[in-house]
Amino acid sequence: MPSRVYLPCGDPVGREFGTWLDNIKKEGGARLGLAAALLSYVRDLPCPPTEDAKTLKRVRQCRRYPVWRLAHPYEPGIAIRILCWFPDERTVVVALVGGDKGPIGDTWYSSAAPRAEAAIDQRRREQETR
Repeated sequence: MPSRVYLPCGDPVGREFGTWLDNIKKEGGARLGLAAALLSYVRDLPCPPTEDAKTLKRVRQCRRYPVWRLAHPYEPGIAIRILCWFPDERTVVVALVGGDKGPIGDTWYSSAAPRAEAAIDQRRREQETR
């Protein structure tokens, strides 16, 4: 599946993610390894998800679009999450929002979900003008 994985780090849709990823790269270590593993996981999916799994689960707080969160197995003090969207059968837009929800817990989704949906709206507007 995804024949095309879109990481919008350099455009307005993914600027937030790009900044987060740049900081993770500078930090290195476990957070970078976990983020890289999550991105590899979604890249290697054979098809868009249809049901929840440990690593990929639907974000309930997103109401307008089917947004999925990537998560890694428990790691003390670290809870990397990356939100992604599958606009069609061949494409996955990852990196709508990324972060470490460890310090704040599930309240992270209260702000991440609306930001992800706003990023999808922006991406759709950009595609319509092309």
